Amino acid sequence: MGHPLEEHHAAVGATMRSEGEQLVPARYGELAAEYAALINRVGVVDLSAHGRFAVGGKDRTTFLNGWVSQHVKPLIPGTGVAALFLTAQGKVIADVTLDCLTDEFWLTTDAAAAAAVQKKLAPLARAGDFRLADLRAAYAAIGLVGPEAARVIEQLTGAKPDAWRTTLTVEKVGGGVEELPVFAHERLCLGDTAALVARRPRYGLPAFELFVPSETAVVVWKTLTAAGATPVGWDALDVCRIERGVGRFGCDFDDTTLAPEAGLGHAISYTKGCYVGQETVAKIHWRGHDQTARRLVSLALDGDDFDGRPVPARGTPVLADGKEAGLIASAIRHPVTGAAIALGYVRSTALANGLPLTVAGRPARVRETSARNQGRNQEGDNP
Repeated sequence: MGHPLEEHHAAVGATMRSEGEQLVPARYGELAAEYAALINRVGVVDLSAHGRFAVGGKDRTTFLNGWVSQHVKPLIPGTGVAALFLTAQGKVIADVTLDCLTDEFWLTTDAAAAAAVQKKLAPLARAGDFRLADLRAAYAAIGLVGPEAARVIEQLTGAKPDAWRTTLTVEKVGGGVEELPVFAHERLCLGDTAALVARRPRYGLPAFELFVPSETAVVVWKTLTAAGATPVGWDALDVCRIERGVGRFGCDFDDTTLAPEAGLGHAISYTKGCYVGQETVAKIHWRGHDQTARRLVSLALDGDDFDGRPVPARGTPVLADGKEAGLIASAIRHPVTGAAIALGYVRSTALANGLPLTVAGRPARVRETSARNQGRNQEGDNP
């Protein structure tokens, strides 16, 4: 499936890469400059390869609440949450974001998980008043990422995203209340284009996702760049997520991965009641204190800057005190330091005992900004 900005990327000379069956911009120029834009200013990213669905019908809330790992019933229009679809064994089918609109939910997910989400939800139409519509052809998705993202939104729309709601008070099963972190969204106008603008922190960075009619995507993209946003490809996003220990579906976790192994606790409620996979993740949380046999961590490999040695391939063993203790999931060379950084699964006992790690003959250390500690969508002190 193509997407609305593909021809524009080709016209400006973007280097493309495959994501499943789609092409996405890998980079537009120097990776270091694009990384710097994300960290220090603001970048604009084409996210149209992501899955996008509208979920409607009067049974939509009940059905979704029984399927996903996070609160759905308490959501009010203008709020959204991160959530997971799990197998009965607590393994990850998809990680998604649900945005609550007036009469439907919009669901977004990584490209690699879109087909699985569609397969899970489509049959519900036969069980009640439930409708699922694929929005990928009708709407483009454009990310605005970096510390100046809110400024650009305010400059172009007059809205003040820094004042948007960030929590929602919800009732816990068994009594009491808690504060649920939420992603706010508003319908805004960028010039003559109506957009759904959703706060969507990515990899520890402030960010927004703009859903705009496909025919307006190029105009909106140019409007954002004119306001100071730097075009950024997926390679720079990968640097940000890997150095922060944040996995991505299809790269670092899939339906063979327990949700707690991948540091996905931010997308799980332990107080909402039953959903598919709840028994397993609840046992790990309440009885095991979120401890699993292995966990996803961010690794920095020792070596001279830009020393020419290749970054480790997916599946490369991680050794602890000379014995295999895990595997590399993703790796990339940092554009500033030249060091290889990676995400890998490492046995929890090796981590707890502080055993020396090596990857492909090179010493490796666990970075403190691991997914276990940070949480996938938090904004905070992990730049």
